[in-house]
Amino acid sequence: MESAGEEDAEALAEICKRAFETDVDVGAPGEPGGPPGYDMAEAQLRLMNYLDYYKILLNDWIVGGVLVSSSGEQHRVLERIFVDPDLFRKGIGSRAMELAHALYPEAKLWTLGTPEWNVRTKAFYKKLGYVQVGWDLADPQWRGIWYERVVDSSDPYAMMDIGDLKDGMKNVDVEGEILEKSVARQVRSRRRRWETLVVANAGLGDETGRIVLVLWNDQVKQVKVGDRIRIENGYVSSYMGVNQLNVGRAGRLIILL
Repeated sequence: MESAGEEDAEALAEICKRAFETDVDVGAPGEPGGPPGYDMAEAQLRLMNYLDYYKILLNDWIVGGVLVSSSGEQHRVLERIFVDPDLFRKGIGSRAMELAHALYPEAKLWTLGTPEWNVRTKAFYKKLGYVQVGWDLADPQWRGIWYERVVDSSDPYAMMDIGDLKDGMKNVDVEGEILEKSVARQVRSRRRRWETLVVANAGLGDETGRIVLVLWNDQVKQVKVGDRIRIENGYVSSYMGVNQLNVGRAGRLIILL
């Protein structure tokens, strides 16, 4: 497995297209398809700009890809893995995952998400030591199972304490309970003035303190008072002197089991 480059984009897009379109065989609703840009070389190039994108090689031929992001050095996220469907059940995906894990020896925690309907991936990730910890509801069409893999149970990854969160912090991983939630209100988007957004504030707390959690659009309906949640790769800002925890475009809101 090696880092992918511009010259690999077309081959990766072609394999990615065929791999994702087999998902209709394992429960995917609707017509064959995949995530936005899954079949386009230009999209693979964009992903290479902000993710660690690796090509899976077999006898020097590209047979798949692995995409990894980060929420700090000790927490890595598997964003995507795909293998040429002609080579399914050959151990290539498992070996690629082993190599990916080895590339980040400082990582104490790995997380990933996969659609609930995908019956193929459940046994695959379980075999690699991943266990479900919650649900990712970011896609309104289906629930996402959220998995984690603790590298060393004797030295686990430590989530941040809410009481230690400060304005300007990034790569925030934190867990807590929804203590309260305000009534949602509509606001005008700053980026697209014709777009109306829905926003609400929630109180998120743990044994060390509490903070305002900002919820946008579908997130408002995803959480309710009493839920235990995890924010991965969030950030902290301040509004009128009050610290606020934000999920952001790169972050995730997970409803814990």
